[in-house]
Amino acid sequence: MKALLAEPMRRPEVIEVEDDLFAFQRVLGNHLDLAEDFAEPIAIVYREQDKMPVADNVFFICDSQGNPRYMISGKILVVGVAGDYACSLTEKQIERFERMFRSTVLYLSMQDESTEKGKHRKEGKRHECVGR
Repeated sequence: MKALLAEPMRRPEVIEVEDDLFAFQRVLGNHLDLAEDFAEPIAIVYREQDKMPVADNVFFICDSQGNPRYMISGKILVVGVAGDYACSLTEKQIERFERMFRSTVLYLSMQDESTEKGKHRKEGKRHECVGR
């Protein structure tokens, strides 16, 4: 599947990766987390944060009102979501996120901004470990 690999201060790149924990670990390393409380069907896979990130090596992911939601250090993998599975990003998503991830501050619509249902989902499932 097509995914976007991004790292702060570097140009993002489109890569092919399997929808599999071991494939994600080969790209990012062990101990992965998942952010998936976005209004759009995407997820961000990243290494579990074990210490406070260095400010110049961080993605700040904010909701559309500018409130910080995630501070993620190092490489991230942006994937599409279909049900409980990861899938390829669409060409439009790849184009938009390539532009967006050139910056280290991103403004994304989160689920609880649009619906009450999304709010309950977010509270119950903000982060989860990646894997099946």
